[in-house]
Amino acid sequence: MKYLKIPRSLFHQLLLFLGVPLLFLGVPLLLLGCASVYSQYASVRNAAMLAYDRTLLASARTVAERLTVRDQSLLVDVPYVVLDSFERNTNDRLYYQVISPEGKTISGYDDLPQIPQNVQRSPLYTALAYFYDAEYQGQPIRVVGLYQPINEGNVMGMALVLVAETVTSRQDMTHQLLLSSLVNQGAVVLLALFLAYILLKLLLKPLRKLSGMMSLRSANDLTPLPNILPWSELAPLLQSLNRYIGRLALMVGRQERFSADASHQLRTPLAVLKTQVAVARGNQDLEQRDSILTAIDKSLDNMIVLTDRLLQLSQLRVHEKEAIQNYQPVNIVALLQQVCFSRLQQAESKNIDLGYEGEESAWIRGDPLLLAEMCANLLDNAIKYTPQMGVVTGRVSIMPDKKHACLEIDDSGPGIAQEDIHQSLMAFNRLDNAAGLEGAGLGLTIVKEICQYHNAALQLLPSEVLGGLLVRIIIRLSARERDT
Repeated sequence: MKYLKIPRSLFHQLLLFLGVPLLFLGVPLLLLGCASVYSQYASVRNAAMLAYDRTLLASARTVAERLTVRDQSLLVDVPYVVLDSFERNTNDRLYYQVISPEGKTISGYDDLPQIPQNVQRSPLYTALAYFYDAEYQGQPIRVVGLYQPINEGNVMGMALVLVAETVTSRQDMTHQLLLSSLVNQGAVVLLALFLAYILLKLLLKPLRKLSGMMSLRSANDLTPLPNILPWSELAPLLQSLNRYIGRLALMVGRQERFSADASHQLRTPLAVLKTQVAVARGNQDLEQRDSILTAIDKSLDNMIVLTDRLLQLSQLRVHEKEAIQNYQPVNIVALLQQVCFSRLQQAESKNIDLGYEGEESAWIRGDPLLLAEMCANLLDNAIKYTPQMGVVTGRVSIMPDKKHACLEIDDSGPGIAQEDIHQSLMAFNRLDNAAGLEGAGLGLTIVKEICQYHNAALQLLPSEVLGGLLVRIIIRLSARERDT
């Protein structure tokens, strides 16, 4: 079972192409984005840690400054104000411990974690400060250990002040910074997708406009499409569409011409034929009826010839652009001699001297059937217009440039005046010198079309030898003929 294929949206494809890289093509970009977020997080976390550590160290110094020696004993007086400053941060708890040089706790919490052996002194301060992380009462804490030298009375050595702080505020701050960084990164991605959406809408607007124009266009409107696509990449598409419309208009024009030609030329013969049939049907005289039937038969012959000429003309107009595809080597001399031979009986009926003179062979490239039809039309015209006891001569010669052949049909008929040559090549135009002669006025028109089909030059000239019309056709020789 065949399923309907749903057309894919160019807009959605482009939008996904810009957004999906983070999932497929953009794995490195995703990793880079995560690394960037982590880097920002670590940088700000370190900055926050440094700020909190500085505050923690300031608290330790405050306690250290309260160390005094009385009665040869080390004492520390931590007033309420100092303790209150410890408690100002409502999110965290502060702990402190003061240890004498002998290792005894003087004040504070005596179970605070001590300085680990692997912790190095902080290089950021001149004081003997050691920062480390530990755990106290089930909570993570940040501790600073500050060594305070004592040299007073009989007390000498290094007192240790420990100040610890829970890390809730630090964690909250780092989490906020991380969330802010993620929000910023996500906002950038969403903004990029939004801008891509707007950009694609604007870029595809001319295409939608072109689609609307095509859907509203009349079937009879074969004018070229306007250049409404602003991108050079789509210019060939618009040019191809216009070329196609041009070919379609040409084909429709040819069909209209054929319909007009056929209706123009067949209307009168059909009316005459119908009248003759009606007269024959009501006539009782056998001799007159036989005469009418003969006239009907002749009218039918003329209509057959006319229809054949119309079809030939229509075929030429349809296929004139595909000429070179059907070309093949043709010996134009042999072809002309064959056509002359086929017209001998027609010429003898008028005692016309029909003959050939010139080259023995001349090869060109073309359609042999059309070339034979061209020669047949020229000879038919020449024999038709040449009076009794006249002369019709066909000849083929090689031009001096050795690249072209010259085919000529020369007759002793009335000829064509120079001012009437253009009219004689138009379809259904018959000159005054054709009075009394049957024909549709298509012979020379078909010859002209065949010449155009073969890129040959057609000339109608007065005959200097026989005094009638000289039809000259100059056509390019084939490559093998030029090489000999």
